[in-house]
Amino acid sequence: MTETLNQPKARDYMFDTFRGILMLSIPISHFTKASSNWYAALWAGGGFAHHSLCGFVYITINVFVMQAFMFLSGYFSKKPERARETAFRGVLWPYLVFTTITMIASWGFNAPIGHYFSYLTPSFALWFLLALFLYRFSLVDIVKFRWALPMSIVMMFAVGLLPFGQFLALGRVFSYFPFFLLGFYCSKETLDKVRSLKKKPVIVGLLGAALVFMSIYLMYNGPKLGWFLLKTNCDHFGMPWYEDSLYRLLVFALACGWIVFMVNILSSKQNFLCYIGTNTMPIYLFHLGLRHVITQKGLYIGCIATLFVAWFSGISLLHRKHKNWPVSVALTVLSIAGVVAVCVSGLLEPLYGGCPHNLFLFYILVFGSALLAGVSFSAPFWVKLYDILTEGFLRTPLMVQWLQGKKEEEK
Repeated sequence: MTETLNQPKARDYMFDTFRGILMLSIPISHFTKASSNWYAALWAGGGFAHHSLCGFVYITINVFVMQAFMFLSGYFSKKPERARETAFRGVLWPYLVFTTITMIASWGFNAPIGHYFSYLTPSFALWFLLALFLYRFSLVDIVKFRWALPMSIVMMFAVGLLPFGQFLALGRVFSYFPFFLLGFYCSKETLDKVRSLKKKPVIVGLLGAALVFMSIYLMYNGPKLGWFLLKTNCDHFGMPWYEDSLYRLLVFALACGWIVFMVNILSSKQNFLCYIGTNTMPIYLFHLGLRHVITQKGLYIGCIATLFVAWFSGISLLHRKHKNWPVSVALTVLSIAGVVAVCVSGLLEPLYGGCPHNLFLFYILVFGSALLAGVSFSAPFWVKLYDILTEGFLRTPLMVQWLQGKKEEEK
């Protein structure tokens, strides 16, 4: 009996698998939208993304992926004091680092993104980090309010009416906050009851079919694709307020449905997706560079850039296996030189701004490169690079001393 009590609790890998699927979905969403814009411009005369396989994939992902991420983040924030303590180093600091990198890179490469945002108006996917910081930092105070969850749902609908704009990504902050609180208030016992639905596979199957059907419906009858990002009000899309509210209610229901569906079909055993799920931040942040390559240079160049990333990932995997520093360094230096030579040689210029006309090949390149990017950025090289960028400065003697002083003050 004593031995049983002392045994460590078995890890439920369902959560890691869930995060892995969500994380791979994000590059698929971003690559799909950026690539289909090129296809629409070159071959379809506009409007391609919405009524197509790309539209179906994009809508399906964006009605639940970030909501599910917020749900899981809230579920693992059961200790509000601890959430506040880790909010700066774990979330806000990476946001500041990658916002700075994005602005410098944008100005250096003369890309349009970066010329119009600051630290208070997050660019593109970086809003997630700022929102998560605000959630975790304020959670200790918010949970003292009895009606926090219903009020967050009211604010989710109010965002469709209020002109928040881009400041602090408040549109998205309020749109996704109910899911963070749902995760926070969801106990293990409640989640176990939800997961018991797997004992009724027919119901789970019908739920999945209904969710897919709704994505098809929204593909043909839903609002514009930009609306699904939930970042601005109805006036921006020329929608009456009641239509915006009905769609928000529908997305809320679909997101909850997808969360229920996923927790019932995913295994609790360890698998490859678990590794992806434990390295989400490098994937989330680094893949944005490839997304911008596709946006600026086309799908062909984006795929080639993804192959470059995968090559360096392969080198890091070989190094982790053999621990041969001279060979690894030599391969890395030669590879960098090779990438630079290819880029400046002009060999890639005929591919700029291009994507295949054949739809089958187009889908292969889009979804294949997105999955390859997601898997590649989980490799040791990129995980270590992320650690250096976000933790390197914080580990300097001056910062260590300052952080220790802050902890002593709090005590």
